[in-house]
Amino acid sequence: MDRAERYRVARDASIVIDEAIKGGTPVIRGTRMTVHSVLGRIEHGETVDDILDDNPDLSREAVEAAIIYARTHPLIGRPGGRPWADAG
Repeated sequence: MDRAERYRVARDASIVIDEAIKGGTPVIRGTRMTVHSVLGRIEHGETVDDILDDNPDLSREAVEAAIIYARTHPLIGRPGGRPWADAG
């Protein structure tokens, strides 16, 4: 199985979009942890191992699928923060 196929299998098994959970925001199956919150932790310097230590019921494949999914499906809307203030 190639890398893309492994991701697809992990994504389908691990990520759920359900209007009853977080208003349809993609989450890791069996949790209320959004894929974008996982990516945010990675972007702020945490590792996959840090996330797994905090959430021992998660699999490495689920966390990695969440990271890829969040990167390929960015949140819609204006970026957070004040980018105009940082430009200066």
